[in-house]
Amino acid sequence: MAKLKLLGLSLRNFLKGPATVEYPRVPAPVEPDYRGRHYADLRKCTGCSVCAIECPANAIEMVEVPSGYEVPASNRRRVYPLIDYGKCVFCYRCVAVCPFSAYVVSNEYKLAGPEKPDSGPLSLDTLSRVGGG
Repeated sequence: MAKLKLLGLSLRNFLKGPATVEYPRVPAPVEPDYRGRHYADLRKCTGCSVCAIECPANAIEMVEVPSGYEVPASNRRRVYPLIDYGKCVFCYRCVAVCPFSAYVVSNEYKLAGPEKPDSGPLSLDTLSRVGGG
């Protein structure tokens, strides 16, 4: 009797089709409040380092803004938070503690790629280039 039930269950599951998601061919739905890629808007960031100090994973390093970018006067130190997404646990503590609401949040989860996943290009894109470039 048990073998007959097992055979019926196996046949039913076999006819159902695969139980796996065909990602990346079929995009996976994402909840609107999913904590994904985040980065600092350098027009608002003052370089205060509170986010780096509060990061439980030590995923944020304060780095100097490269030359060629117009840095707001409020950021006298010319530094910005660089998030290493490989270390980040996406707790969003940095977003919560930022006194200037400088973080841009998203539900973007596609972080795999050939380059080291960090927030540098996204953050630097928020600044204007010197000379209008």
